[in-house]
Amino acid sequence: MKINRINKYFYQIVLAGSLLLIYSCNNILDLSPQQSVSNDAAVVDLKSANAALAGAYDKLQSDNYYGREFVAAIYLAGNDVTWSGSLNYYRAFNDHSYQSDNTTINTIWYAIYSTLNEANLVIDKTSALSSQVISDSEKNRIIGEAYFIRALSLFDLGRTFGNVPIITKGTITAHDFDGVKQSTQADVYAQVIKDLQTALPLLPETVNRNKVTKNTVRALLARVYLYTENWTKAEEYASLIIADTGNYQLVDYSSFFKNKATKESIFELLYTTSDKNTHATYWLASANGGRHEWAPSENIFNQLNDAAVGGTRKALVSDLSTATNPKFYVGNLYWRTTGDDPAYILRIAEQYLIRAEARAKKATPDLSGAIADLNAIRQRAQIAVLPLTGLSQSDVILAIENENRIEFPFEAHRWFDLTRTKRAGTVLGVTNSQKWIFPIPYNDIQADKDLVQNPSY
Repeated sequence: MKINRINKYFYQIVLAGSLLLIYSCNNILDLSPQQSVSNDAAVVDLKSANAALAGAYDKLQSDNYYGREFVAAIYLAGNDVTWSGSLNYYRAFNDHSYQSDNTTINTIWYAIYSTLNEANLVIDKTSALSSQVISDSEKNRIIGEAYFIRALSLFDLGRTFGNVPIITKGTITAHDFDGVKQSTQADVYAQVIKDLQTALPLLPETVNRNKVTKNTVRALLARVYLYTENWTKAEEYASLIIADTGNYQLVDYSSFFKNKATKESIFELLYTTSDKNTHATYWLASANGGRHEWAPSENIFNQLNDAAVGGTRKALVSDLSTATNPKFYVGNLYWRTTGDDPAYILRIAEQYLIRAEARAKKATPDLSGAIADLNAIRQRAQIAVLPLTGLSQSDVILAIENENRIEFPFEAHRWFDLTRTKRAGTVLGVTNSQKWIFPIPYNDIQADKDLVQNPSY
């Protein structure tokens, strides 16, 4: 007999979707039992469609996704952040000893698939609404935002776990996707691009740094095309954002994270004192109400404080050392004791570095253009050396890698940059390339005969 799938991730998704529908639309919903959701329930008009969409954003910013765990796993794996606390399952990311029963790996898998399903439900339900209850422009906007959230979720699953099931319909029962097998990482990325291209014409050209618009989609397309080594498209989409100087600019480095929704941000998730981002709790010292579960490594601390490397980016770190507690470093990207730090997903600085890499690696390299983009980032950081000039192609590519490291040490970048460029062995010593993706959670492998564990786990 087939194992009951109530432990399987699709069931987790169903429960999450059910909860969304309950709190979003409690005046029109009658759910029973929890394992299923009526296919015609919940989303009936503009108000309920917007409520469902808000639920998808809420999943995106949850503690287990961009609110902490997903981002933490990646910056810990990149080794510029060191585990310094009491929760041992974080140590595994520093030394790359993670296994399929790791708590954080389980939570991020479930959190991302839950977010994916929320987006699918929004697309399914809103698409079915008639023009009598919702205008075409509002319908398109909601569906477009949901396509972006689905694309981002699939992208994060693909780059984190490799071959994963692609789910493009809302989960209604725990058995809806029996028989769905994993797709290759390449096919996952292809679906991401398809979803983003679908979203693009549906969205407005307005600027909203906390909600998805056309430029949010273009910025993610630039990143995905970089991962798929489509240098021409990566340069094209990054250039569209960089050219919009009225809305997106490199701002003084410390200003972008000491304020909210600056011109540095393309897309950041909004938190409040009642709906908190818990990154700061895990970064801050106990004197400031934190747990200090992780800290900047000594190496990145020194790099950031080197005027010829970090420049003004030294604002990212503080030295709180004492005679009895030497080398006690604290990261400052998430610093608000009130818990309302934004979560940064897309920044203009990344678009410069995407374009720089694409220019350096395309069939006919544009090294002068790549160096100009590098210098834009370095000059914004007020690096205390002359601008870069006359570098070879290999030197430019290495300089871009290093600049990404210094620009985004506490965001979800370095580990992915080193794995996608196949440099994790050389730089981090993770010579087993099968460890460049995380294992699929043990419980899911046991419960679902359609899932195949990643090699080496």
